[in-house]
Amino acid sequence: MRKEGLAAVIAVLVVTSLGIGYLSGINNRATETMTSISTSTVTSTTTSTSTETSVLTPGILVPVSSASTLNPTTGLSLNLNLSTNSNGWVIFTVYEFNTLDRANNVSVADSWPSNTSLFRWVQEPYEENASMVGYEMLQGNYGLSNFTQGTALWLQPPPSLVGCCAESQPPTSYAFQPLSEANVLSGSYPGYFVGGSTFTPFSPGTYTVLAGDEWGEVAILHFTVAG
Repeated sequence: MRKEGLAAVIAVLVVTSLGIGYLSGINNRATETMTSISTSTVTSTTTSTSTETSVLTPGILVPVSSASTLNPTTGLSLNLNLSTNSNGWVIFTVYEFNTLDRANNVSVADSWPSNTSLFRWVQEPYEENASMVGYEMLQGNYGLSNFTQGTALWLQPPPSLVGCCAESQPPTSYAFQPLSEANVLSGSYPGYFVGGSTFTPFSPGTYTVLAGDEWGEVAILHFTVAG
């Protein structure tokens, strides 16, 4: 009788132990599942918030933010970037990039795109009166095939003509370091000037931003102002 009683007690202890282990395993698996779901949800929420923030610039849409044109003869790439800020200003950035993995000495060409307008074409001075890159803005939707039909808007008041044309010795070439950018030109604009002196904010519609260099290359981007 004692042996049978002892066996019964041992059997009860074994069953109880197995039950506790089984319940512990369920609890562990439940904890692991909840942790996995929580991590996935946080990641998804963060991504969604970041995307919404990046497109909520008031009133201005930039469908494509960058464009470049490679000149195979010089090895230079003309680059144009568009962006906006929270105040609704449009930011233009243009620069030359030496695509060669060696130093590049490029001769001056003075072959700017044909529709450049004096003082409406914003240029980057390299020395004295010399420039190698510039940009302008046209009201309307223009492309490479018809941008010469547009008229550049005044992005800044015209400077005084007094003393503007003093003669200086222009450079005959430009030196670029390997795989590097040069002559970065950037400007921020909330509107433009009418008649060269009266400022006006952007009106609804499409605008064309044209970048050019003295080797005749052109890069074009657009932005739209909501009604």
